[in-house]
Amino acid sequence: MGHAQDGSTSVIVLGIRSVEGDDTLAQNLTGALRNEASGVAGWQVAEAEVSLAQMSMLHGCDEPDAVCMAAISQDLGQQRVIYGTVRRTGAGEEYDFALTLYFFNAESGQIEDSLTDTIPRAQTDIDDLRPRAERYIVQITGQARFGSIRLTVNTPGAEVELDGEPAGTTDTAGVLVIEDVAEGQHEIGISAVDHESFQGTVRVVADEQSDLRANLILEEGPSLAWVPGAAVTAAGVAFLAVGLRSWGNIRDYNDQRDSLTEEDVQTLRLAVEDNRRDPNYSVWQHMLVALNSDRNVCDDGLGSIDPTHTLRQEAESVCDDQDKQKRLAIIMNTLGVASIATGATLLLLALTGGSDDGGVEEAADARRFQLVPSFGRQQAGLTAFLEF
Repeated sequence: MGHAQDGSTSVIVLGIRSVEGDDTLAQNLTGALRNEASGVAGWQVAEAEVSLAQMSMLHGCDEPDAVCMAAISQDLGQQRVIYGTVRRTGAGEEYDFALTLYFFNAESGQIEDSLTDTIPRAQTDIDDLRPRAERYIVQITGQARFGSIRLTVNTPGAEVELDGEPAGTTDTAGVLVIEDVAEGQHEIGISAVDHESFQGTVRVVADEQSDLRANLILEEGPSLAWVPGAAVTAAGVAFLAVGLRSWGNIRDYNDQRDSLTEEDVQTLRLAVEDNRRDPNYSVWQHMLVALNSDRNVCDDGLGSIDPTHTLRQEAESVCDDQDKQKRLAIIMNTLGVASIATGATLLLLALTGGSDDGGVEEAADARRFQLVPSFGRQQAGLTAFLEF
């Protein structure tokens, strides 16, 4: 036993022993370990395919302890020996594999290092085992140590990146555990739909689990604070339109006088005297001639018209309509002006916003605008309530 001829350290990787006879996994893992060990500077890895089970049986070792491994390494003429055992984690159909790996130094007669790991049953292909084998060899050679990261996020299904590479998705509880992370500082990125992304760092300690909690903030949708103000302003414009329309109807009554010629007046006067209505003229025009008025005849009163006259009942209906138009115009114009003023105030509050939540609450409190309609047999109206 001694150094290799070129001064490098001689190393042999014994075939991994499988307790339950999972030989494919054992062979794939052994091959991955030998390949990774061959890349270590200063090591000369033996090409002999010798298994731990064979050497243990040859030397009568029930358990490959330091004494047994000293005899095996001397027999093989190697300075370092890598060996291990895999066994199933359960007796049923659902199981993974538990690995225990050792690194024996024949020169000191001691097991210098050991590690344990759980290999998922779905990751027994050699391509799946290569990253694990790399980590095992790195740890054995003392080049790096590994730990894990446990992330707790307030959002299930969040995508996690470790040092810019996808690392997994949080479960229904918002938890993700990332195994086999090299010790040291690492960058963590977390993202989820409709949430602001999170960027942070975490320090991993070898053989320990580092915890990191992240609270993803829900992204705000487009601001609709302007909607109440715009709605109230639009309502105010509609109220004004109705009010102006009512004033227009009253104006039309008065304008009917200007459209009468002298011939029309004579014709209407004959109709009034004969207690009849000429279908070519409006009731309002008949009233103008009957009362000999050039302005709003309703303001003069209808007392001068004979109660039995054909025009009397129609005239009363016309005057009632005009009175309603006046009231409606006053109500609608008042509501229109008040609504536009209120809407402009709310729009200003929405556009300027608030510096804190209190300001938002105060603005919301100010947006109290009510229209209460009232109806009766003789009249109708609207009552506006504005609260600031």
